[in-house]
Amino acid sequence: QEKRTMPSENSQPGLRERKKAAVRANLLDVGRRLFRAQGFDATTIEQICSEAQISKRTFFRYFPDKESLVFPKREERYANFIKFLEANRNVEKPFEALRLATQIYAEEHNKNKEHYRDIQSLIQSSLSLRAREREIDQDWQTAIANVLSARAGKSPETDLWARILAGAIMGMVRATLTFWYERNCEDDLAELGLDALEYLKRGFPE
Repeated sequence: QEKRTMPSENSQPGLRERKKAAVRANLLDVGRRLFRAQGFDATTIEQICSEAQISKRTFFRYFPDKESLVFPKREERYANFIKFLEANRNVEKPFEALRLATQIYAEEHNKNKEHYRDIQSLIQSSLSLRAREREIDQDWQTAIANVLSARAGKSPETDLWARILAGAIMGMVRATLTFWYERNCEDDLAELGLDALEYLKRGFPE
């Protein structure tokens, strides 16, 4: 006789997660469509909710603010970056880890250049989005400084060298990306990034 079993409790969370993912994806699609049509600053959360047919209360279950629709993977990308830094904390030559990170992130940008170009154009159109981008850069800069300090056995609060180098690294990243965007993303970002890293490593002649 065939043995019958009750549906697994795990099946329901899977269904809920799929529904949540669908709502999140729809919010992102609606938000980006409205941002393109009428601009980021002119678009309200109320309009997004109306188009997505959800309440504001539901919106805030998925995103803390409107800016997060433009940076939806902020936490995920930051967590992955922290894992990368931790995995390479004790490498013999730190600049080799930076070269690896440059190649990894540049490859992603090269493959999705149209997406990143559109997002950057949107960011440049809004003061609040530019402020959010700087905030994200600062998070990554702090993470780099913390790892450099730990590598030297120092406290990040008192390690000026780590802070300066981390700031230089993030300045290099932002300058390279800006150069890439200004040239319509036609260059190989990995090559640009590796060249920029070499410039940073050598320093500038007096």
